Amino acid sequence: MSGQRETAVEALFAALQTSASFKTASRRNRDPEGLDPTATPALFLVESNDSWDRTAGYNMLAKRGMKLWAIVYIDVGPTDLNSIPSSFINDTLDAIEALFKPDNPITDTFTLGGLVQACLLDGDSQRSPGDITGKALAVVPIRMLFP
Repeated sequence: MSGQRETAVEALFAALQTSASFKTASRRNRDPEGLDPTATPALFLVESNDSWDRTAGYNMLAKRGMKLWAIVYIDVGPTDLNSIPSSFINDTLDAIEALFKPDNPITDTFTLGGLVQACLLDGDSQRSPGDITGKALAVVPIRMLFP
């Protein structure tokens, strides 16, 4: 039986997989340099850390959070200079952002269908456009808050 965190991560991963035509998708990070170009575009969802915020006071329940990273990778190769790897990254980031549209009209938050209090893009992404090698990468920070 999956717990609350695992169920939410599974739902997020399933939603992220629909954002683009990924040939490889996994919850285990892999070395993008070791991926065959035919296995891209690729998506990896990696869990980072948990947090318990007690700023409301010691007698209050902690606000629980979980940080994840969605890693998007594509290899278009170095020879076709008309293929722009960051173009795929840009379109995929737009599609991922659209997934986080609020599904709870009362709180105006994305809750993964009520599995979490909120699931949101949180922080700065890291990007490598792939201009020289044809290999582009984006790392997208995601935070889930649990009731």
